[in-house]
Amino acid sequence: MTRMNISVKNLRDVVDMLGTVVTEAKFKIGQQGISVNAVDPAHVAMVSLEIPKGILLEYDVESEEELSLDLEKVKGILKLASGNDSFIITKDKEKLRFEIGNIIKSISLLDNSQISTPRVPQIVAEDYIVINKGDLEKGLKAAEDVSDAIRFTMNPDSFSAKSMSDADESEMILPGDKLKEIQCHESIKSSYPLEYLLKFMRSISPNEEVKLSFKSDYPLTIEFNLGSESADRIKGRFLLAPRMES
Repeated sequence: MTRMNISVKNLRDVVDMLGTVVTEAKFKIGQQGISVNAVDPAHVAMVSLEIPKGILLEYDVESEEELSLDLEKVKGILKLASGNDSFIITKDKEKLRFEIGNIIKSISLLDNSQISTPRVPQIVAEDYIVINKGDLEKGLKAAEDVSDAIRFTMNPDSFSAKSMSDADESEMILPGDKLKEIQCHESIKSSYPLEYLLKFMRSISPNEEVKLSFKSDYPLTIEFNLGSESADRIKGRFLLAPRMES
């Protein structure tokens, strides 16, 4: 019997984050918690989440298993709940049962063999910044009506996000003292598709800090936390392929 109790906020944060790249996902249920990796159909962006059992109000797992879900159906169930509620979730044969108050809803599990589990690439970039999500989002939104790509540039003492078209230009420049943290040995730059970054930002709480790591013309890694403030939090990584400039 697999049974867990999870807050509405934590479940919504997980579903919204995965929804930036996929509509279906396979969750690995383990003794220490839940993990899920998802890559978009174009293989441009990937989300990887680790959900420790410590954030769950109840977590009873007899053995490891995989559960594949239609995320749109879970979003429909979330609409029945308020922010302070929690869901009791149990597996019942080939269905997943959600209990909230006096409401019980069950959805069919998907065939695990039909949902791929992408391998998380081991990407190492020693240069990084830590930035408030709100500050980064401002720079991205400023570029939204300029181009479909944005170029990040990191220097030992600053970070910038620039977008250009034939007619318009947008740039956000942040000196090192405006960042939470910066580690950079030399000037590096890389461009990324703006659409994915904007969708990702909408799934992060306004006051969160995010860590951006990249090299020149190299995949971007964004490390972040989700869920309620606590010692244990949902840890995630968002990977994005670079947009090669001509």
